[in-house]
Amino acid sequence: MRSETIGERIHKRRLELGLSVDDLAAALGKNRATVYRYENSSISNLPSGVLEPLARALKSTPEALMGWNEDAASALKPLDIIPVRAFHPIPIIGCVRAGWNGLALEEHLGVDYADVGTPDDYFYLRVKGDSMAPAINDGDLALVHFQPTAESGDIVVAVIDDDCGTIKKYIHRGNTVILQPFNPAYEALIFAGSDLERLIIAGKVVETKKKWA
Repeated sequence: MRSETIGERIHKRRLELGLSVDDLAAALGKNRATVYRYENSSISNLPSGVLEPLARALKSTPEALMGWNEDAASALKPLDIIPVRAFHPIPIIGCVRAGWNGLALEEHLGVDYADVGTPDDYFYLRVKGDSMAPAINDGDLALVHFQPTAESGDIVVAVIDDDCGTIKKYIHRGNTVILQPFNPAYEALIFAGSDLERLIIAGKVVETKKKWA
């Protein structure tokens, strides 16, 4: 007996919940054509960045949608209560600068959606350049939590000399701050003493979304 494809499981679960294609597309922040592609199994190997939000929107689990646990998939009913937080529209910004008495967010590029509890505390930054490649690439979206401080090891958006914000790994050693790129072709930026006044932390990167060609 032929087993269900992931697309068939997505389609079946959507109908069980009484969701239209447009409903599911809105929950995912995608267009309806993308949902049809999921249900037609034209994307057979969904990355976790797609599969996990899809499972939440369908009040399911990644394992059930993938068919790794048929019992779990069949046990899910429309009235099952599974905690699901709402997806909220988050503004996409092209640049972050130091503004008067705070930060200036420039180049509004629309919105994308994120599963966060306090949407006003977040923004998306469109990544420019390849200094954080291969983990974060040109064109990717970085979800950033507004905060003026960071812990050593965090990935942050930093504004230097009122230039456009840059994404780097934040390393704090004594009275020195190092902004470390992932790409070895780029040098680390080091700030100590009075140079620290040139540096403003705009926020912490909490997740990224890949740009798919």
